[in-house]
Amino acid sequence: MAIVVADRRGAIAWYRDELGLPVAFIGPPDSAPDTEGTPEDPGHWIELGPRRPQTRVHLCELRGNTEPGPSGITFLTTDIQADSERMKAKGVAFKSPPKRMDWGEWLCEFEDPDGNAFDLKQPADAGGTA
Repeated sequence: MAIVVADRRGAIAWYRDELGLPVAFIGPPDSAPDTEGTPEDPGHWIELGPRRPQTRVHLCELRGNTEPGPSGITFLTTDIQADSERMKAKGVAFKSPPKRMDWGEWLCEFEDPDGNAFDLKQPADAGGTA
């Protein structure tokens, strides 16, 4: 899955520091195509998230106008209350507080600095009472 961002350096910092996703891979920068990039000098291909085989997100800077909106990406948690409070304390903007849905799951929506929207969800069988 690719997430379009306006500034890859800023996006790396936000997804790493605010969401807590580890940097998994940064491709070679234009300045040194034979080396791995760094958060300060990233190449085009950037992956954040756990080591495989779990899912990672690809940050994609298109160098132009972006149209943020719903990403269709859902982050799962076993404690939506604690995780949403932790994220809010780091400055993550939530559209609404966590709410228990009729089908038993907890759900809320947040945005990245580019306006991309994501869901934070606690499945009904996550074990917590939220």
